[in-house]
Amino acid sequence: MRKLIIIAIVSIFYLIMASCSKRQAEEIQPDVPVPGPPASAVSYSTFVSPLLQSRCAGCHGAGRSAAGIWTFNGHASVVSSAARIRSSVLVNKTMPRGGTLSAAELSSLQTWFDSGLPNN
Repeated sequence: MRKLIIIAIVSIFYLIMASCSKRQAEEIQPDVPVPGPPASAVSYSTFVSPLLQSRCAGCHGAGRSAAGIWTFNGHASVVSSAARIRSSVLVNKTMPRGGTLSAAELSSLQTWFDSGLPNN
């Protein structure tokens, strides 16, 4: 009886190992970074303002719950708080609360910061 249990365990182990093929291992593809848009295509008016309006203004708009921390009120307000925004969104990734930005949005936002925060 003991011999049958050992044979069964070895057989199950062999079947599990045989079910994994080299082809399956080759099919796993690494994550490819999402290329961001060219720096000239990312500006406050074309990308950042719509992003902040849709993802941030709900809490950081005038009269909203998080307006005391920072109020989204146009390009000047974003530029004056750029270091805090960059830290919260790109470095620590604590914002937006209750959601995340896509890899493409994060890449575009990083491009905008790296380009010197252009308005147009």
